[in-house]
Amino acid sequence: MKKQTLFILIAAIWLMTAGITSCTNNGGKTFTVEGSIGGLENATLLLETMTFPNMNGTPAFTAIDTVTADPDGNFIFSGHLRERSICRIKMENNPRYYLLLNIYDEKLHISGSTNDPKPLFEGSTATLVLNGFIDELRNKNMEIIDFSNNVLSQSAVLGDSLTAVMNDRKDAMIDSFYAYVANFADTTKELTNKIVALENLLYDRQFEIIKEKAAPIIATGDTSNVYVRELTSKVNRYQQIMDEEAANSFLGKTATDLNLPDPDGKPIQLSSLRGKYVLLDFWASWCAPCRKENPNLVALYEQYKDKGFTVYSVSLDDNRDAWMQAIRSDKLSWPSHVSQLQKWNSSAAAAYNVTGIPASFLLDTNGVVIAENIRSEQLSQILAGLLGE
Repeated sequence: MKKQTLFILIAAIWLMTAGITSCTNNGGKTFTVEGSIGGLENATLLLETMTFPNMNGTPAFTAIDTVTADPDGNFIFSGHLRERSICRIKMENNPRYYLLLNIYDEKLHISGSTNDPKPLFEGSTATLVLNGFIDELRNKNMEIIDFSNNVLSQSAVLGDSLTAVMNDRKDAMIDSFYAYVANFADTTKELTNKIVALENLLYDRQFEIIKEKAAPIIATGDTSNVYVRELTSKVNRYQQIMDEEAANSFLGKTATDLNLPDPDGKPIQLSSLRGKYVLLDFWASWCAPCRKENPNLVALYEQYKDKGFTVYSVSLDDNRDAWMQAIRSDKLSWPSHVSQLQKWNSSAAAAYNVTGIPASFLLDTNGVVIAENIRSEQLSQILAGLLGE
């Protein structure tokens, strides 16, 4: 997921559209954008402001002017902006081509070609900085994608150990990507460019970083600025989500005991596994993400089963044959497989507030929940710390 963040933002820049509003003087500063771009001959161009009301990275656009380039690809936009704004120029008949601007009171000149991903910007330092940042993100993102594809294509030749080393390197590249984003948010001068940087961080993975970088901006209390209002609203909304999740969390609590039937109808009690670290895993044969994760879980079980780790698998199937077939096909080698065969009517799912799968809870040797909803990479790190490599 992490490597897709940039593309969520960049793709949304050309996918979204909006109605045209006036470019008349309602206060603010006067801007002029002059362009000479090969490939825009006689093209209809839209100038749009761009804001970020959504936590998923999808921008909102408001079209403020439209012009037609001359036969040589020259065009001029001029008007007034109430505050410094991130803007986009796009072609009416080719929204995949766009130019990103950061303007307020500048006279900006753009030259280049639609075939050149790096046009020349003159007259706006903020626009130069913005496009330098976006270019670096593209480069880093493509390096990650190319490296990932290379590892995937050679995994059979590399073997498990070398593939693991290469995946660690990929993770380091991803960490470097986000470190660059966070550093840019710290060091760039313009508020609007800071906002763009924060839009390339993920609320569900990097909220603490977002909150830290956003704190000085929110502290200004500048409710007249749309970017400050939107950022304040998003941070407050996600903090509320985090607070609600914490209130419903099982972390630090003794796991609710379960006593469910195995495939032969014999009950297996969750608390009977105390003395071991137990992954309470909710899954089903029909759950594609669960099945995709199973090989990784099997590998971890085989690695740590003799060191005090096991799995208590709760299936949300309603068909015994499908459940059994999935256990066999995925080679789920731990002994504790249970199900009420009632799908979402499972009392076990209700006891743990499970509304989607995969869902998991890691229990310590005393049956206390020490981690929730972790995937194999996180589980591997935790088990390595608890039980050694």
